[in-house]
Amino acid sequence: MTSISILLRGMKDRPTFIAFIMAAALIVSLCLAFDPRWETNDDVVMSMAAHGYGLAAYGTPNLIFSNVLWGYVVRALPSINGVLGYSLATMAILLICGWATLYFLLRLGAGYLLGLLAVALLFLRPTLYPQFTVNAGLLTVAAVIGWQVHARWAGMGSLITACLLAFFGYLIRGQEFFLVLGVALPLLPWRALRERRQMQVAFLLLSVAIASAAAFDHWSYIGQEWQDFEDLNSARLPYTDYGAGEHLKQRPEILARHGYTQNDIDLVNGWFFVDPQIADSKSLNAMLTELGHLPTQEGNIQSGFVAIKTLFDLGFLPVILSALLLLVLVPQWPVAVAWLLCLTALFAMGIIGRPGVLWVYVPLVSLLLVAPLILGLARQGGRQQIAALMLLVACVGNAYLFIPPTLMTKQRMQQVQKDVHDLPAGPIVSWANSFPFVYTFPVLANNLDSRNIRFYGLDSFTHAPFSVASAEQSAGRGVVERLQTTTGIPVIASQKRIELLRIYCGERLKGRLNSIITYQTSRITVQQIRCETNQ
Repeated sequence: MTSISILLRGMKDRPTFIAFIMAAALIVSLCLAFDPRWETNDDVVMSMAAHGYGLAAYGTPNLIFSNVLWGYVVRALPSINGVLGYSLATMAILLICGWATLYFLLRLGAGYLLGLLAVALLFLRPTLYPQFTVNAGLLTVAAVIGWQVHARWAGMGSLITACLLAFFGYLIRGQEFFLVLGVALPLLPWRALRERRQMQVAFLLLSVAIASAAAFDHWSYIGQEWQDFEDLNSARLPYTDYGAGEHLKQRPEILARHGYTQNDIDLVNGWFFVDPQIADSKSLNAMLTELGHLPTQEGNIQSGFVAIKTLFDLGFLPVILSALLLLVLVPQWPVAVAWLLCLTALFAMGIIGRPGVLWVYVPLVSLLLVAPLILGLARQGGRQQIAALMLLVACVGNAYLFIPPTLMTKQRMQQVQKDVHDLPAGPIVSWANSFPFVYTFPVLANNLDSRNIRFYGLDSFTHAPFSVASAEQSAGRGVVERLQTTTGIPVIASQKRIELLRIYCGERLKGRLNSIITYQTSRITVQQIRCETNQ
């Protein structure tokens, strides 16, 4: 018993080390037991851009979705056992984030059991299904907890660490950083910020660092080679991300004035940017001007409620119900206001046409869960046992929701990676999410053969200077040109998109579409497609 007591006292004296061991054990064990899969294609294409494979003709720090400084960081990391720097950076951020969150909760008095259960609940999904927006938000959540630790204990280490976490959260995804920070406003230590010069200086330096990073990122995209991409990228956002095309299809007179058909709009909505007559930024912007502001369109209010309803999606239930129960257990006005701000932000996202983007929600529900721990519960020892029991039940429910699908995902990955070995040589047109990127290139993939495949991507990176699509277009081997050749072009696309292409062939090229399946598995179908014209 004496030795156990000494051990427990030693653990209390070394919370930094113990927090690291616990966080590392959790994340490493999940990676060993399962095979993490990217939640979205975005991380896959940014890894391709950083390291120059797949959709990218060469490597670049210009990742587009993340700040260019983060691009330099991931490119500077060497691959380990074939695992690329982008993946290593992603998993390292999860480890640092889990470590910091647990350590800060321990400093606030949550205790090892409650702190570990909270971290296990919050980091199961992000570890099994990493996503850069989620990482950015979780870094910001950890920063908020760290600022509270500094406010209570006045340690410089916690203040510097929290500001660094916030800065990297901004670098990885600035929009999510500001969203989480906005919801967390009632949870920030405003009194300490008013009274302590150290905190004021730290926040000022953080603001300067963020502004400098933003300026450097902006400067990195100045140049003629980026002009077409920037113009089209800003013009296509309302169509691909906010549903403007569906509103325009109800106004045929606007389409007719600009020489567009409904199929043209469906092509733009579906990321078909290879025909300059359709992907014309001036025409797309002019039609939006005539349409008017999207939030005033019919149905947007309903989308706002859909966004709030998504907060109670099955995958969020263990966390969101735990957050609600903790709020009831230790009611705090700042936490209630944070809930209100969260619901308001989600409603606004729905109104502008972006309801139900699940990876945006994960850091927000994480913030709502830890809010009672950092403001009240950690100082109420009697209620910690009740909270620990609730979090234990939530962890079991979370595991039940995510572990069985992850086991199935591992089988799909193995099958898809076998299928891609026999793909035709040469660039293959991959239309939006038609190719199973997340299964072909898992987080910890070290299969070098799959990185030799070249894709002509029809997506947000189509006109990026580093893309294979841009290189092929410059060489006169664009999609429109090759569609009209005698051999055609290999395409991986859903049947719905092939039908859009069929209509496009008739309307724009005055021809008839021919397609032959040249390669097919359970998840990949390659069709050789050509548009036969009389020319």
